[in-house]
Amino acid sequence: MRSNVKSLELNERALKLMPGPQSNLAAAWKGVERCFVVRGEGAHLWDVDRNEYIDYTIGLGPGILGHGNEEYTQALKAQLDTLVYLAGYRQSPMEIGVAEKFIQHVPCAEKVRFLLSGTESVQLAIRLARAYTKRRYFIRFEGHYHGWLDNVLGGMVDDHPTGEPLAVDSADDPVRTEGRDPAAFEQSFKLLWNDIEVLERVLEKYGEEVALIVMEPILCNAGCCSPRPGYLEKVRELCTKYGIVLYFDEIITGFRVALNSAQGLLGVTPDMATFGKAMAGGIPMAAVAGKEEILDLILEQRVLGAGTFNGYPLSLAAALATIKILEKDDGALYRHIDKVQNRLMDGLKELSQRHGIPMLIQGPRGVFVCECIDKEVAYSPRDFKGADVEKRMKFASLMLDEGILIAPRGRWYVCAAITEADVDKTLECADRVMSKL
Repeated sequence: MRSNVKSLELNERALKLMPGPQSNLAAAWKGVERCFVVRGEGAHLWDVDRNEYIDYTIGLGPGILGHGNEEYTQALKAQLDTLVYLAGYRQSPMEIGVAEKFIQHVPCAEKVRFLLSGTESVQLAIRLARAYTKRRYFIRFEGHYHGWLDNVLGGMVDDHPTGEPLAVDSADDPVRTEGRDPAAFEQSFKLLWNDIEVLERVLEKYGEEVALIVMEPILCNAGCCSPRPGYLEKVRELCTKYGIVLYFDEIITGFRVALNSAQGLLGVTPDMATFGKAMAGGIPMAAVAGKEEILDLILEQRVLGAGTFNGYPLSLAAALATIKILEKDDGALYRHIDKVQNRLMDGLKELSQRHGIPMLIQGPRGVFVCECIDKEVAYSPRDFKGADVEKRMKFASLMLDEGILIAPRGRWYVCAAITEADVDKTLECADRVMSKL
């Protein structure tokens, strides 16, 4: 039986001092028991009550190598021994090394700018595209997440706009926030994703006013949905036709689904892309990569891209170590992730069928979703309409009792430290849990 005495005590103390956990974005976390972690090793965590968990959240994506990877930690320790703080014109030679790795592996990367968080990298990409095109609007899509700032967070798609297809403020918005600038939604159009006809109609009318189109190339934030066959290729054609910057948000997919990221895996090259999470193995870091003529607007002082911790040496060491480990033996860690993830997904599908629980399980390498709905595939968030959210939440809660840590929203992250034994135990626990649903 799992103990939570110390975690409950710490939670009570924390709520007197802080307004909740570090991120309150996901409404699905509301009411979920908090645990306070003190140690990690491989794919396992231990909390203050000495409970052990197999970790399928792994920081919600960053820890692609698992906790405490020896080669990774040694690289960080070596950097900490001589840690220096840099700003302005002072740079670390590692910055060049990491940029060279980007340009080697990422198709769109002709030049790279390093930052600290995904949210700010998104804003820099928007600013660069506006400066490059001299246009105002950008296009974003339902279910895609690009940070928590006003101009990219939330709003509902207007299915029947009478004019510009701006996002609509609604109480039904799962990420609605008070305090937003009332003019924030006037910066972008918000459309359905994976529907090329919708995009074509909007661009026919407003294409000459659009600076960029931003999307997750694989929709990991809302159902791990893959693009429909030909969709990304057609978007690429439309951007070229109308002079629009195509921008992939690869904060999750970058270096997780492949060394060349989703754009390389899917064979469609954007003009810019942003990266974070897995690229530095868990240490905060982000990047904007793209065409030289766009990124050089920073070099020419036409676009400001400041930040005290841009190119932070510890982050650079983490990124360089992570990419080198992922490169080893022609991507052996990716093959291992494929092996254990396929066993895990197939096992969960078989169990759900045996227990008579409708469950959609889908996703690319390194991340997948389990949603309680009777469908084989979903291509957009709307395909999940009718899903049994309460059952999915109960599944996550009961799995936590079994020592399996997954996100209540149904997303599983598979790191390179997951073993065959971890998969066996996870499926044994899932079998018991499904018998209780």
